[in-house]
Amino acid sequence: MARTAVIYSGISYQHQAINLELFRGRFDVIDIYDLPRTDLSAYDALIMPRSTDQVALATCRRQIAEFLDLPGIVVALGDYWGDWLPGCTYGGFTPEDDMQLEKMLDHRILDGVESNDLHWHKGINGLCSHGHLIAPPTAQVLVCNSRGDAILYEDRVSTRGVIVAGSQFDVFCHTFSRDEGATRALDNILNWIEEEAPALRAQRERRPIGVVYSGLHFHHDLFTKPEYADDFELVHTRVIETTDLLKYNVLVVPRESNQETLHRIKPRIRQFLDQGRTLVSFGEMTVPWLPNCRWENRRPKICYRSDDPGSWDKGKVQTEPLRIEELDHSLFQGITLDDMKWHFHGIYWPQKGQRTLLSDGQGGAVIMVDEANFAGRMLVTTLDPEEHAGFGEVTVTLKFLARCIDWIRQESSRIEGMPRPTGRSAGELRLVSG
Repeated sequence: MARTAVIYSGISYQHQAINLELFRGRFDVIDIYDLPRTDLSAYDALIMPRSTDQVALATCRRQIAEFLDLPGIVVALGDYWGDWLPGCTYGGFTPEDDMQLEKMLDHRILDGVESNDLHWHKGINGLCSHGHLIAPPTAQVLVCNSRGDAILYEDRVSTRGVIVAGSQFDVFCHTFSRDEGATRALDNILNWIEEEAPALRAQRERRPIGVVYSGLHFHHDLFTKPEYADDFELVHTRVIETTDLLKYNVLVVPRESNQETLHRIKPRIRQFLDQGRTLVSFGEMTVPWLPNCRWENRRPKICYRSDDPGSWDKGKVQTEPLRIEELDHSLFQGITLDDMKWHFHGIYWPQKGQRTLLSDGQGGAVIMVDEANFAGRMLVTTLDPEEHAGFGEVTVTLKFLARCIDWIRQESSRIEGMPRPTGRSAGELRLVSG
């Protein structure tokens, strides 16, 4: 069964329509103001009825585009005037928008719905007009007014998903008003989603490695490169609190991630580790979000090794403090100590069961692993190779970053065969009751 969500703005007719017995249990309801914090990957389709808050939807523009590119289905019905739906342009109002409309093509949504059924206010023109749309050139116009303006169209080109956009096609309102044509059309929409969803869901690529994404350009620029696209997936901090983390084998936390958000999900991070997953963290921990970890804000040790010998004073290159403590650890395969010498952001003090892989020579851990306190594995380092690679400035970090990426992928492959516990989906919101 497809998973569909109706976006609810608290409007009276929306409340009544979504609670009709005919539709009960056929979709979830998401409050419009909860949308930014909702993991939409749990859904196959989103429906936005007429009178959905357009300003709020505009703030979710990128989230909606990302959902469509999963791919997913978005059905927008009536009063579109925001700039949040890819390819859709508001066309304004004309008297013809609330007159007899014309069914242009046969479509599953229009089964049993004829042109005469599409004029909700029969015998009255101009009573309640919601305008028309300018459809993308590649879209199929399903319903138009007598001037040829698009009232309802389907677009399979603007995104990887499917968009059905309508203006005067406000079936929720007129289902509430007991219009048979509108009720039939809404029932058709839900049936059409059931038919479309399996093929679209099959196109969704499961990326087994999640990367915490705080909206920083170096996070985005690095982990969206083609060489990472197949197995790394950005998890924006605006939705991480409601994201099912157990769908990932490994969770990567780059430097400069939102520490406060990570602290709020600390119990879920521990659950992630207790379920046999691996967490890899780069950079400092200024808020205690990592389980069983104690970080100290020691000043970074500057030890750049430039590709240009003349660009740095060799007397300032600090090579002595860093020391590999477990030379045979798999993380160090193919690299040397010099590949980890630029600077580091503080140190960790190892706690019970934690092992230092790279030390500062004074008892502090620059790279530390914990394989004793969880069913899974936690590897933390105050080095930041991913940040400098994302900025594209310090090339000395690239070899260690490449080794980290290989190690992360090996961890993901190791975990892949493990049983995956079924967690409650973050998108499971209550159906509004009458």
